[in-house]
Amino acid sequence: MPVESIRRTWNYAQIAKDSVKARWTNDEKAKQAAQKLVAQRLGKMRGLPQKVGQMMAFSADPSKQDAFGDLYESADPLPWSTMRPILQAAWEVDPETLFQEIDPNGKAASLGQVHAATMQDSRKLAIKIQYPGIHDAVMADLSAIGWLSKPFGDLAGGFDREGYRHTILEGLKTELDYRQEADAQLAFANGPGQSPWVMVPQVDRELSSENVLVSEWIDGDTWQEVQSHWPQEAKSELGRRLLFWFLESLFDHGQLHADLHPGNVRFLRTPDGPKIVLYDFGSVYQMSSDERLTLLRFIQATSDQSEAPLPFLVALGFRHDLLEPLAARLPALSRVLLEPFCVEHPYDTKQWRLSERLNDLLGNERMNFRIAGAPKLVYLLRSFHAMITYLGGLDAKILWCRAQQIHVWKHRQAMEQLVLPSLPTQDYQTLAKHLKVQVLRDGQLKASVTLAAAAIDRLEKFLDDETLRRIDEERIDLVEIVRDVRRKGYVPGNVFELTDPQREVKVWLE
Repeated sequence: MPVESIRRTWNYAQIAKDSVKARWTNDEKAKQAAQKLVAQRLGKMRGLPQKVGQMMAFSADPSKQDAFGDLYESADPLPWSTMRPILQAAWEVDPETLFQEIDPNGKAASLGQVHAATMQDSRKLAIKIQYPGIHDAVMADLSAIGWLSKPFGDLAGGFDREGYRHTILEGLKTELDYRQEADAQLAFANGPGQSPWVMVPQVDRELSSENVLVSEWIDGDTWQEVQSHWPQEAKSELGRRLLFWFLESLFDHGQLHADLHPGNVRFLRTPDGPKIVLYDFGSVYQMSSDERLTLLRFIQATSDQSEAPLPFLVALGFRHDLLEPLAARLPALSRVLLEPFCVEHPYDTKQWRLSERLNDLLGNERMNFRIAGAPKLVYLLRSFHAMITYLGGLDAKILWCRAQQIHVWKHRQAMEQLVLPSLPTQDYQTLAKHLKVQVLRDGQLKASVTLAAAAIDRLEKFLDDETLRRIDEERIDLVEIVRDVRRKGYVPGNVFELTDPQREVKVWLE
């Protein structure tokens, strides 16, 4: 595979140019065309660029799914004539003599491609072969990490490139050495993979080497097939199992599969319910006991508003100097970030609107928060984002607080023994706790509703048709009113009043 530095540099320049066009153009056709060009360039370059494309494809934005989706499964594989000599060198024998059959048509991934093979004893195997020259290509990619950030909105200002470069390099040591990946796959199988809902293919250590990884072949339905063909009952149960397993992986084992894009996952419907088949263990996030206990206690403290958020964030690796200007808004910020855990009803992630709400809440200081996090947390966020995207695609509404409480009960004593940084901070007392809606007619109270304060973000759903009609007639901008509540940090106060001769509507936070 050609990896000439001049050619890759030119490709990066084109990716940057097309990404800017895709981000800023108002012409939808031009945006889609630019995204397609970016996807094609990322796929042809393989390595880190293709990984970036896979991350972009696994998005709630349908345009990104359409443009980048082929990078999961359909990037062009290298010909068998290129890959066969790698197997022959690794095994010192003609590969065809070891198998009844080996499929010369591989499935391309970012660092290698997979070929199906059938052993003489009829066992079916997946043979992952690393692309020739990919190691040097990836090292070159790391020097261009600034350009690689452009499709995500150009994080150059204040972006800890060295920190991210080091984090990615450490992760790539496993991805580029299939012996280490085999060890990670075995460790995962003995940890989170012990769940009855999860299947981790068994590694064939005898046939695996530095650039060849051989595992048993386990197939299943693709993510697209699940979305298109599974009944909603099965989808909902799959979503519930995904979330419960994710939290078990994190809080009980401290191990997360950090590359959960649809190319690395298959799904099975069995008599025991849905199961998850996992591939590719080159990126497994390891979280220390103190880190995961800190995160668990942070979630619990945010849910019951018992402890201020700043010490938790600093303990998790966030930079205090960058969070300090946001101190007054951190309670509201934490509540929005961890909202699914904080409500006592099945949560619909499609209603979260996280980016929109955080942008309103943080305003011009939103970049402070984006760059304050420790680079190592990128893998945790990547895995969590994958989980959220799956739950949204499955339309799975789950009681998150119940899933989390299992781990709070299990680890409560260890959580309470944690020592957090002693910092001057602001607690949750400034936040409104309830949204109140009252309707009076001729001065008499006709209706009164009390909701959790978070309901303000879906205020239009809690107003009757007559009130919504009057709001429209009065040209009251309900969207802007809610945005203003966010900007103020969800503090108590009047939201709006609507009065006519017969009727009065009052909405406030308290």
